[in-house]
Amino acid sequence: MTAKKSTLVDCNNCEFSCIRDLLTNDDRLGLFERLLKRQQQVLKGETVFRHGQPFHAGYAVTSGTFMSYRLLEGGEEQVLGFHLPGEPFGLDGVRNSKYEYTTKALEEGFVCELGFHDLGLLGDSYQEFQEQLILVMSGQLIQAQRQSLLAARPSAEERLAAFLLNLSQRLSARGFNATDFRLSMSRKAIACYLGLAEGTVSRVFKRFEAQKLLAISAKKVHLLDADGLDAYARILHSG
Repeated sequence: MTAKKSTLVDCNNCEFSCIRDLLTNDDRLGLFERLLKRQQQVLKGETVFRHGQPFHAGYAVTSGTFMSYRLLEGGEEQVLGFHLPGEPFGLDGVRNSKYEYTTKALEEGFVCELGFHDLGLLGDSYQEFQEQLILVMSGQLIQAQRQSLLAARPSAEERLAAFLLNLSQRLSARGFNATDFRLSMSRKAIACYLGLAEGTVSRVFKRFEAQKLLAISAKKVHLLDADGLDAYARILHSG
């Protein structure tokens, strides 16, 4: 990872609450901020950490899109998930003191880094931090479970529709445009994530375009009929 820009974090002036919510005691917030490194640049294709490396920090995306994956025996990537601006990742490495997957940037982006070795400096607030961390990790687990259900859907149309609506909802939750967004991941990565062939994903995209459900220009997607996509996704909103 390229630490091209690294400054102290001003969590109060950050548009995201991804890491700040781990500590709600304002008296300790200033100290907590000094434990963070912000705006660490990660170039396209660069890894933030690798599977099996000793755990030392959790991260949150401040810009760009990141992908977590494991390498299979044949060298193929098993895509586990995508991380959008405002979303934390890598925190589950605290459980076994090592990272359980590799995370890389799909485009040039920036992350905040929360080092865990100095958390004892939080003093009495450390227990509060631990409790909040459990909640955040539980939220990540729920999100991962929802995402894993995508590949269990019977048809390619259902999987892709649910995937796109999931991205839309997550972006909306962070204050971004829910109907116009960039798909930084390749068709191959989407296919791997959804358990489909790359050609199948491309064909379904074209089918959705023909049905006026969405419009695609390069990597930009415009959702024209979210209700129509939801009709394919079926149970997406039940979670």
